[in-house]
Amino acid sequence: MKKEKKVLILRTCKEGLEKLVNGEVNSRYREAKPFWESRLFDKEGKPKEFDEVHVINGYKSDSPTVILEFGGISGIEEFNGKNCFKINLGKIIEIRNYLG
Repeated sequence: MKKEKKVLILRTCKEGLEKLVNGEVNSRYREAKPFWESRLFDKEGKPKEFDEVHVINGYKSDSPTVILEFGGISGIEEFNGKNCFKINLGKIIEIRNYLG
């Protein structure tokens, strides 16, 4: 039986996706609120592990998507004046539906 991949899905704007594709950024930030805490940490407060991170620009099935290796969660850092969880990204695995 094939193991199902654990995928973290993150939405981003067009500019954010372009920065990922161009190698300008290697992390994503999400505000430290219960919504993201429940998705990124288990009930004991330990960071969850994911096989891949899918960063998507939009909500349609054919939206531009970058699939990356998951590099872990660094904890809370200030980003744009807010306390945020830092999600580290590894190498790009695949780029879908991106025209640049």
